Amino acid sequence: MPTIQLKYKNAFQEKASQIKNTKELIQHSKLVEDDHEDKLHVLKELLNQAVVLEFATIPIYMQTMWSIKDNNCEVAKSIRNVFQEEMLHMAMVCNMIAGLGGEPKIYDPENGLKFPSGLPGGVHPDLFLYLEGLSDCSLRNFMEIELPEKIADIYDYETQELVTIGGLCDQEGNFPNNHSQNFEHNTTIGELYDRINELFQDLQPKMNVERQLAGPLSWWVMADAESVSKAIDMIKEQGEGSEDVSPASTGMDNLAHFYRFWEVFYQKKIVQEGDKYYFKDPMPRPEIYPLARIPKDGYQQSDVSPEVWHLLTEFDKAYTTVVQLLEEAWAINGRGQAALVNAIEAMFKLERYAIPLVKTPIPNNEQGLHYGPCFRMI
Repeated sequence: MPTIQLKYKNAFQEKASQIKNTKELIQHSKLVEDDHEDKLHVLKELLNQAVVLEFATIPIYMQTMWSIKDNNCEVAKSIRNVFQEEMLHMAMVCNMIAGLGGEPKIYDPENGLKFPSGLPGGVHPDLFLYLEGLSDCSLRNFMEIELPEKIADIYDYETQELVTIGGLCDQEGNFPNNHSQNFEHNTTIGELYDRINELFQDLQPKMNVERQLAGPLSWWVMADAESVSKAIDMIKEQGEGSEDVSPASTGMDNLAHFYRFWEVFYQKKIVQEGDKYYFKDPMPRPEIYPLARIPKDGYQQSDVSPEVWHLLTEFDKAYTTVVQLLEEAWAINGRGQAALVNAIEAMFKLERYAIPLVKTPIPNNEQGLHYGPCFRMI
């Protein structure tokens, strides 16, 4: 995982810059003494791990969204909303980094994000991220990413029984038949944001708003530690890492990502009746293009037709442009808001190549599976 480039003042800072495991970095950050500069250094390292973690969810959610034939159906809209909020989270963390004088680093063709992959920083170590279509398997894995510390009790309206969910899919795409509510909770993402907030409140750093961005993708600038705390509370409430993101705490109109994915998984909307919550109103699974899981290193030129290779490579070029523009938006010598606007425009262009790909069957595939984008940085 890339790190913010700094001159190391001592062994503590050098060690912090070498740690790529989020949990280990959190533990290392708690060893810091009262030195302001050491704390600030480790805070920047934690922020860069957070921005890469947020970025990692975007391709897998987009791929699943594109596998849905009707992009105006309720399920597609729900997944699109989650994807947009993940973009918001990433932008808010980028504002924190820029406010401290750093630069977010996400463009790295050699060592950056590649699929299939575990979550960056060793978060949720049993989870593997795949580029694949909408299925029980992909949805269950998404729920693991967004898993809150405590899951609210939700009942099936017809049976009045408590609804439970199964475990993770394995690397062969097999979904377990057992249904258990006994999850091994991994709170690393929540711990990461908690530690970031603790350091901001401790340091009370002077925040430079000059390179921070505000608008549809980033709702406010981080002017001080208080505004950082507000942003972190929002990120945790909408998505991963919060202790309590139940429907009772968020309200029915702002369900956390975990519950939105659970609705799609269970194929029923969550409703409140009295002081209980139920899966009640039908939310049928939409018709999809059956995408194959993208293989390691993606499809190769020798394995596909010239037409498919053209779509694959043009998508990779467009995706790379999006990543570079996002990084440039918060770079020290970047173009700021102009680069962010260009990144959003470039993101819409991804569908120009993604949609023809997901509509294309893989020849001689007995399961009738289709191609999909590989999300390769070039």
